[in-house]
Amino acid sequence: MDRYIEKKKFKLDPRTKLLLIIAVATLEMVNVNIYFTIAVGTIPFLLFLSNRQFLGAFKYYILFLIAAFIHVHRVNIEVNMFVNMFVVLLGGLILKLAPAFTTGDYIIESTSVSEVIAAMNKMRFSRKFTIPVSVIFRFLPALKQENHAIHDAAAMRGIIITRRKFWENPLRAFEYRMIPLMISVANTGEDLSAAALSRGLDNPAKHTNYTDVRFTKRDLFAVLCVTVLLGSVYLITMWLKVK
Repeated sequence: MDRYIEKKKFKLDPRTKLLLIIAVATLEMVNVNIYFTIAVGTIPFLLFLSNRQFLGAFKYYILFLIAAFIHVHRVNIEVNMFVNMFVVLLGGLILKLAPAFTTGDYIIESTSVSEVIAAMNKMRFSRKFTIPVSVIFRFLPALKQENHAIHDAAAMRGIIITRRKFWENPLRAFEYRMIPLMISVANTGEDLSAAALSRGLDNPAKHTNYTDVRFTKRDLFAVLCVTVLLGSVYLITMWLKVK
């Protein structure tokens, strides 16, 4: 069943994903107009859908559209000055940073460590860069699993930390959740580093990799779709002189 789902996913080359996250992170900082910003923010949404991350896709896009709405109507918001400043600032941060972070989450979820190493070897990256990146790609999913394991272990002992209970007693919530997680993070990082070295990633000899990493028609299709989407929105809004 897992192999069937994997085949159904729209797999891209890691180098294409790198190009997409660079494009998203750069273009979100370019202040063209709100429609162009929304078009750039739509790219992570489509990438999430292609990887069958439907819940995460809609959560992100709804939050992003709310931030875009706040940005458009920020002048008309009539509330307390400090609340207004906080809401506008938060909306601006989501509008500018969320697309890049969401694309990064898509890359981590959709790319295996073997694909990352194979792609970086083809791009002739140094081993000093390859080893830390491979550890990061293993570390973040492992951290998520450890967090769920800590939650389940606490629940078995009758310790359930909800958001309401967290604000009722933050110190106890920190003790029960964050301290075990920090200890687990330190141990997991050491284990993954040792595993990377034991696999010979620091060996200066030429490595072989069974993972097939290459550009396909899907990569060309993805780049063309992004280019057409952003180019069309930019030209139309410039022609209509939308701010």
